[in-house]
Amino acid sequence: MRFLFAFTITLLLSGCYKNESTLTDSLIYCPENTPQSFNPQISHDISTLDATTHQLYNRLVKIDPITKQFIPDLATHWQQNDNKSSYTFFLRKDVNFHQTDYFTPTRFFNADDVIFSFQRMLDKDHPFHSVNRVTDSYFFNHPFTNLVADIIKIDDYTVKFILNKADVTLLANLAAHYGVIHSEQYAQNLLSKGHPERIDFYPIGTGPYKFKNYEIKGITRYLSHPQYWGGRPTITNLIFDVTPNNTKRYAKLLSGECDIMTYPAPSQLNTMSVNPSVVLSSIPTANVALWSFNSVKKPFKQKEIRQALSYAIDQKTIVNAVFFKSATATDTLLAKQSWAYNPRSAELQYTPQLALQMLKENGFDFNNIITILTPIDHSVFNPNSHKTAELIQANLFDIGVSSEIISLPHSELEMRLASGNYDTYLTGIDVHIKDPDSLFRPLLSCDATILEGNSSQWCSPEVQDLLDSTLLEPNFIKRIKNYYQLQDIVQQERPYYPIAHVLRFDAFNQNISGLHVNALTGIDFQNVRKIEAQ
Repeated sequence: MRFLFAFTITLLLSGCYKNESTLTDSLIYCPENTPQSFNPQISHDISTLDATTHQLYNRLVKIDPITKQFIPDLATHWQQNDNKSSYTFFLRKDVNFHQTDYFTPTRFFNADDVIFSFQRMLDKDHPFHSVNRVTDSYFFNHPFTNLVADIIKIDDYTVKFILNKADVTLLANLAAHYGVIHSEQYAQNLLSKGHPERIDFYPIGTGPYKFKNYEIKGITRYLSHPQYWGGRPTITNLIFDVTPNNTKRYAKLLSGECDIMTYPAPSQLNTMSVNPSVVLSSIPTANVALWSFNSVKKPFKQKEIRQALSYAIDQKTIVNAVFFKSATATDTLLAKQSWAYNPRSAELQYTPQLALQMLKENGFDFNNIITILTPIDHSVFNPNSHKTAELIQANLFDIGVSSEIISLPHSELEMRLASGNYDTYLTGIDVHIKDPDSLFRPLLSCDATILEGNSSQWCSPEVQDLLDSTLLEPNFIKRIKNYYQLQDIVQQERPYYPIAHVLRFDAFNQNISGLHVNALTGIDFQNVRKIEAQ
């Protein structure tokens, strides 16, 4: 359910956005989907992140796009105690919140805004905790609920995060999209008027752009924030024109109706790459497409059966046929660009003869029909799950294994998964922070549910101990060794068959420069410059 359709917004757009595309102080971005809200704390789809994280808000810390290190944002610096069980943040002064038609701030950003933004997630009795939340979203309060014991205001520009136990992932979580800071004053204003729900749809932040309006047909307008502490952006008018159809998005780019488009179809990449008027940008992501085995159900309880089925899959053909050039084949859950990636991980080999031999040796019942559960819709980690399932089905047929593909809409899919009535599931994971724990814990922790990511229903005391102890490990080299060991175990046990790590593509016209895209937090227009088209 998309929150933006929960209530009617009546808006008038001045002028024609097509004409505005010729102006150097206006930029038109054509995303694939409408954002679910204007708050990345409650919505984690790519469209919401693109529309909000870098445009409307700031976080206490962020990740430098060049060095990949944590750097200040709304916090100028921070200190941690010796055992990493508390962090003290010193806040930036004279930071203005947005002034809009619907709110005028009367004070600068301070510690009250930090405490409000995180207590909304942490405190179930908070007046905004349940606002605009249709379901109990896993990432709304995770991992902060288990991570942060308290947030203390030392003074107006100093806050201390006290952790439940020593943990090295706090900075990564604060730099994630859900670490954005909201205005406590605006929240109180909405509460006094009886309209707390407006906080997520009429946003107020401290970012380089402020929200102007949203039109129900999918056009969102932003204006540059004239008092932005980081310097006013070159682009004054930022326009999001949602265009779901891939072909139409590309046509708009070529005609000048869009300056930038996201997620071209994999089949369009060759054409774009040879078009001299278009710049095609790609960045690797940690998002991974997976084939999950239900490890608590026969015959998938047997490690050897899971291994055998992995040997039966022609991964190269799947990646070429489904992803084209939009992903890279992978042998591991963790992407190669991660600091914890184990380069010595055993490679997967397509050896159907070995697969058949192992199945026979381990008493596989060839009269059994394996179910392959898939979502109907495409996702950020698989552009065509059904076609992927068909190719897997053909590989299984080659070794005498019968299978049935079951494609379901999201609501039915969740019920089927929750019931445990499935053999295998074509899925993936959308990684939210750069720490490896954000990938491994949802997939492998005994505490993670199927809907949180553990569709293999995997639970290993050895793996759980590695996950938990690594969070407490202050020695970075030891953390790396722990993750190497964990990857070796997963490669051997094979609860998941990794298919591909997905690339994010954006295409833009040659007169655009300074565009930055973060694989975890979305697109950033702050430093974009646009010259007159030749």
